[in-house]
Amino acid sequence: MTSPSNNLPIAIIGASSMVGSRFCELFTKRKLIKSDLGGKISVDIISQTSVAKFFENFNFEWIIQFSAYTNVDAAEKQRGDKKGSCWQINVQGTKNIVNFCQKFKKKLIFISTDFVFDGTNGPYDEDKPKGPDFNKISWYGITKIEAEDEILRKSSDSIILRIAYPYRGKFKDKDDIVKRILRLYRQGTLYPLFTDQIITPTFIDDLSPAIDLLIDQKQKGIFHLVSPKSTTQYNFAKYLINLFKGDSSKLKKGSVRHYLENLNVTPRPIKGGLNVEKIKKLGFIPTDWQSGLEIIKRQSQGQLI
Repeated sequence: MTSPSNNLPIAIIGASSMVGSRFCELFTKRKLIKSDLGGKISVDIISQTSVAKFFENFNFEWIIQFSAYTNVDAAEKQRGDKKGSCWQINVQGTKNIVNFCQKFKKKLIFISTDFVFDGTNGPYDEDKPKGPDFNKISWYGITKIEAEDEILRKSSDSIILRIAYPYRGKFKDKDDIVKRILRLYRQGTLYPLFTDQIITPTFIDDLSPAIDLLIDQKQKGIFHLVSPKSTTQYNFAKYLINLFKGDSSKLKKGSVRHYLENLNVTPRPIKGGLNVEKIKKLGFIPTDWQSGLEIIKRQSQGQLI
């Protein structure tokens, strides 16, 4: 006898990633089938054969795709190259997962980004059109737009969950916005921080309870999961440095507008960020950025790096 669908495991693609690994640590409601490119359960999302084998060998109701190419500046060097790793992972890899979700009647949760917007009129609601000025969007953002569109065309029961500038407690394998700021500050090499760019960072610990709620309520469509309060990189860093007993008066101010005047730089949203009223109406209140920083300080006992 087949188990009821609400008792089936949840499949994870990208279980060792910065965001995915924390989700796996915190999510305890169902068994998780944890896969990675180099994990015990290995899945290469670029390979149709590899993805097919995973869907054939495991039974689950939902699959969460954390795997993505997220190095925005490295991606920009591949702009226009559909054979490049950014396009292949973010677009072709997602197409493979979506196609097999269709074939095996599975539901997808796809982790996306605020970089699908050009940053001229944010913070953005879920129903705002992506773009619209693609010249102001990074190649990374364009690949995530393509992936989102593929999901919306083919997988009506799925969820697109957009996050922005994700950060968490200790994680040795990759810097997030918090660890990068702290590390460079302590090295004395912290770059000038934008005072004129609107951001809404995501506390990664929010993903587990938020996804649990979305699944339980049988939701579908696009949702945003970020701080309900917006900030700037400069104010975010100032609060962070003070919290970790540094001297925020040493911070240098910069302008994203001036940065974008330079040639050959990665496009960045200026008036960006996301709104979260939609998920709040379901009963989930995302962690605001100040509270998130205070939580990770407690989690790390002040020794984040």
